[in-house]
Amino acid sequence: MTFAPDAPQRMGMSPMVRTVLFWVLMIALAIVLWQMSSKPANDKNVSQMTYSDFMNQVDKNNVGSVELFDRKETAEIDGQLCQPAQKFKVTIPKEVIPDLTERLRKQGVVIGVSSSPESNWLTLVLNLAPLILIIGIWIFMMKQMRTRRDQSTSGDPSNRPIQ
Repeated sequence: MTFAPDAPQRMGMSPMVRTVLFWVLMIALAIVLWQMSSKPANDKNVSQMTYSDFMNQVDKNNVGSVELFDRKETAEIDGQLCQPAQKFKVTIPKEVIPDLTERLRKQGVVIGVSSSPESNWLTLVLNLAPLILIIGIWIFMMKQMRTRRDQSTSGDPSNRPIQ
């Protein structure tokens, strides 16, 4: 360390500490964005129910309404219980759908049928959007850093190409 009066003194953190801190914050931001985008907003009051519990509720005539989502090998039911009034989700085998819908229809349950809860491409785009955004910001910042480096070395005669 010199005590010359004209030596510039740097205040704050070193460049390495700033770089490490920046990347830690970027990774934390990526994790938070990923978690926020992967959780459906409407699943706050929905409880996951087992198939056995669901069939017990059907036997008790305690199912108010159901929405049946057909998938390749299974089906998913989003529904509403009568007492206590709460929303539920259950995955059922495809083989029981005809008998189950007949039982629910005889009990007066409102039944809706859909091919899938969400389109797969939309879910994929929504889940990948934060990652794509972070990669885009990273590429932009790397270009900015390279431009600054090139500008700072262009004034140095030793870095000029030989002609």
